[in-house]
Amino acid sequence: MIRHLLAGSTILTSCLAGHAVNAADMRHADVTDFASLQALAAQMAAQPYKAPSQKLDPFFEGLTYDGHRQIRFREDKALFGGGEGSFRVEFFHPGWMFKKPVGFFTLGEKTHPVPFDRGQFDYGPLEVPEKVINPPGYAGFRVLAPESFLKRRFEFMVFMGASYYRAVTTELGYGISARGIAVNTVGGKPEEFPDFTHFWFEPPKPGDTGFNLLALLDGPSITGAYRFESTPGKTTTMQVKAAVYLRRPVTMLGIAPFSSMFWFGENSHPKPYDFRPEVHDSDGLQVEIEGGPSIWRPLDVGRDLRLSFIQVDKLKGFGLAERDRDFGNFEDLEARYHQRPAVWVEPVSGFGSGSVALVELPTGEETWDNIVAMWQPDKLPASPAEPLAFEYKLSWLDEHLPGDLCRVAATRRGFVMDSDDHLYVIDFAPGAATAGHDEAWLPQIEVAHAAGEAKVIDQRVMKNSETGGWRAFFKLDVPESTKLLELTCELKDGAKVVSERWMYQWRH
Repeated sequence: MIRHLLAGSTILTSCLAGHAVNAADMRHADVTDFASLQALAAQMAAQPYKAPSQKLDPFFEGLTYDGHRQIRFREDKALFGGGEGSFRVEFFHPGWMFKKPVGFFTLGEKTHPVPFDRGQFDYGPLEVPEKVINPPGYAGFRVLAPESFLKRRFEFMVFMGASYYRAVTTELGYGISARGIAVNTVGGKPEEFPDFTHFWFEPPKPGDTGFNLLALLDGPSITGAYRFESTPGKTTTMQVKAAVYLRRPVTMLGIAPFSSMFWFGENSHPKPYDFRPEVHDSDGLQVEIEGGPSIWRPLDVGRDLRLSFIQVDKLKGFGLAERDRDFGNFEDLEARYHQRPAVWVEPVSGFGSGSVALVELPTGEETWDNIVAMWQPDKLPASPAEPLAFEYKLSWLDEHLPGDLCRVAATRRGFVMDSDDHLYVIDFAPGAATAGHDEAWLPQIEVAHAAGEAKVIDQRVMKNSETGGWRAFFKLDVPESTKLLELTCELKDGAKVVSERWMYQWRH
């Protein structure tokens, strides 16, 4: 899953299998709202999947990276760009790696297609042949917020590549990628990347604080209808409503999936030979369960694939986060990893029993999105006629705080001097649950013997006078025969939990 950057958007090479678009298809022109889009998705699920040709004119087909980046959208040609106080849409040109044309429409009293127009682009020094055949659609789009948000227009949302999309806040830049659905990410079968093949925009009005759109999902095993209601700000929110249909059985389905990057952090050993102390878009998975616990699982990668499944009956929320905001821990003036947003999913409907799945893939550099997190429902539709309907609030933000609990701020590990014992050091930032207390809370350490045994020794907590929080220590005596352990640690005031539950996977 190699990540490439184009005009502020993250694209995965595995997402480039796409669909040619016939904008005159009356089925799409008849869509007027979410209900009619859902009816179209249901109709398509009952039919065999057809992957139309996505072949471009040889000129656009043969564009190199340098050639494609010369093509710029003309700012004065933006859709809905007539008023200064309105949201506006700018499109990306197909070519180079981005050969999937996508269909676009505007909604109103009547649905209107948005045809491809070469006059909307500045081709720079490129010499476009006189008789070149225009692409049948655009490759993707970005949405710019009105000047009222930052006293200037700013790009806050991008959709491009399969069902991938990203957003920023008024204070934080691009980082994590979200997508509409994940299909067979784990389970042994080849992963599928369904596409958002068509979009319908609700024309914004001056003074609107949000931007709404519909999207049609289509792939070999699945179709779907989606509605996004997006509002930029210090926290950028998206209300996501969807109904998906299975054309055929799948091994797994991931709802509200994210892709991120973790190369190395404070808990990584050995570290790459790099001038930066840490390199990652996210440093942990956060999960909250009705009735507790509130979980923080630091990200880590090694030589092997890591899979984690946190079973949940009543999910309050989950997401990936970049909790480390200290520039000195990254020292990267270009990537600015300390300014990457967190994402938080809050279920509204359709989330029953299931599990939060975390996939951590080995990587040797920072251009790979090697982290995937998603919600995996226990029950899937039994037939193409039965929809899987769900709705959730998706927030792009600085951080989702775990209520009054102390939160995990840092995880470090190493060997004990003159010993083979493993030492873990966990910093907890203060929370309202411990306000006014200076006690060294009791650390509750547990080891799940997933594939072997281990002995916890010398566990303790001390006040961290530098941060105002607490630092938990424990050592782990691990026999040579042990291959895999699941570790947990939380602070307690007697029987009362006062911190997040730190969870970590130890591997030989």
